[in-house]
Amino acid sequence: MSNFDVLIINVYLLAIFTNLIKTKTITQIYRFFKLLVVVLIVFVIIAAFQDGIPWHELLLKGLPLLLLFVVTVQTEVLLILKKMGVKGTNFFSNTIEDTVKIELIKSIDYLSSKKIGALITFEKTSSLDEFIATAYPINAQLNHELLSTIFFPSTPLHDGAVIVRVNNIICAGAYFPPTERLDIPKSLGSRHRAAIGISEITDSLTIVVSEETGKISVAVGGYLDFDVTKESLLLYLEKHLQS
Repeated sequence: MSNFDVLIINVYLLAIFTNLIKTKTITQIYRFFKLLVVVLIVFVIIAAFQDGIPWHELLLKGLPLLLLFVVTVQTEVLLILKKMGVKGTNFFSNTIEDTVKIELIKSIDYLSSKKIGALITFEKTSSLDEFIATAYPINAQLNHELLSTIFFPSTPLHDGAVIVRVNNIICAGAYFPPTERLDIPKSLGSRHRAAIGISEITDSLTIVVSEETGKISVAVGGYLDFDVTKESLLLYLEKHLQS
């Protein structure tokens, strides 16, 4: 067995393992394994040239690996493409209807005024199926009454997150790995840490309503914008969820 074969098997195993632990470990460890995958890919390319692997064999063995690699680093790839201005396809957007935006703002305004804690995550190009699978299925169009009821205190689902795909609430009671960043203020609770955590490993947008203060925050790209106004929230929705 050549060095190329040994390396490519190791990359397959590491990439599969990295995707399996995505939701079961802290962000830093997950990112470390993703970096290892990238490093091993480089070594595979070097080994292919050193062993004189024919192009047809390289394509045969390397194409599935390339697809697995894209799945592993899809968030980073899509964020880079977006920053480069790549647009014009629904693959890079998640269009939210104006009526749904109105219902969402109405619900956020109500939850904020009553100081009812909430965590609402909008799926974009990074799949949230792993988190949806362990949550309670809803599969209904987002509206003010439904969204507000889910987060009403003492209800079974109020502690978890709601996941929204395009215009529909897919599930409630979802749980995300919290961020392990040390620069997060201790005053921010588990909802805010979970919002930052999911934004670090996916390109999703998450809205948080604090049950202590009623303030609204938005997490996207590993960044938390704290205490945003309804007008700013609307701008976030139009920028990140509309083409």
